[in-house]
Amino acid sequence: MRLHILLVAVAVCLPLAAGAQTEPMDCTVGPIIKTFGGSKWVVNSCADGRTVILMAINDSPAFPCFIEIAPSTEGYNINGRGKGDKQATNAAMDELGALSVADIHGMIAETKQLQMLK
Repeated sequence: MRLHILLVAVAVCLPLAAGAQTEPMDCTVGPIIKTFGGSKWVVNSCADGRTVILMAINDSPAFPCFIEIAPSTEGYNINGRGKGDKQATNAAMDELGALSVADIHGMIAETKQLQMLK
C-alpha cells in the first residue's frame, strides 16, 4: 500500500516563503541521476539521512528547478522552486508525490551506496 505524501507546494517551483527557509544542510551524498516526469534530475541525499534534494539537469525541460523532499509527521513534504517549464515540473512533482516512503528511503540508500564507492 502506498503511503500518502503530503505535497506542500501547490504550485510547482515557486519561491519558498521567507519563514519556510532554514539553516543550510549538507546535502552532498551521491549524486545519482533519476528521471521524474520525463526530466532528468541530479539527486543527492542530506546528512540527516532523511532529506533528498533534486536539481534539474541543465538540458532538462524542468531546468532550472530545485526540489526538496523532507520528512514530516505525515510522511514527506515536497517543496520546489525555480523557473523551469511548468508542465515538466508538474509532471515530476506528480511522480514524486506518488512515491511511497519506502521508495524515498530506497532513493536515499542509492545515494549512500554511490557515496561508499567513492
